[in-house]
Amino acid sequence: MRQYAAVHEPASGGLAKWWVLLLLLVAVFWFGRPLWQQRAVETEKALAVGQPAVVLYATDWCGYCKAARALFESNGITYVEHDIEKSSEALSQHRKLGGNGVPLIVVGDDVIKGYNEGALRQLLKPWLKG
Repeated sequence: MRQYAAVHEPASGGLAKWWVLLLLLVAVFWFGRPLWQQRAVETEKALAVGQPAVVLYATDWCGYCKAARALFESNGITYVEHDIEKSSEALSQHRKLGGNGVPLIVVGDDVIKGYNEGALRQLLKPWLKG
């Protein structure tokens, strides 16, 4: 009776194929990352371009003014602030807009008297991060 010895042939690149695949995936993520980051920056710029002008008439001591600043900054909203106690021109413009308190916030053509987070979120919805 003949006995045949089992001959084990080396796997034809089984492990090597996995290493090549792994290296290929790493390369795709490594070199593709700048493209993804660039698209994210372009999207943010496109949103910022369309953002209406936001003007905050405020004072240093006002808690609601501080809340408005925090809302704008945490959501990346570009705004201009005028302190009505430090600028007579800002106070004059504040009064022309019908302001009798702070904050007075102008978003595009809309005037918001006082801090109204719901109204601000509604007007700035497309540009809010969260």
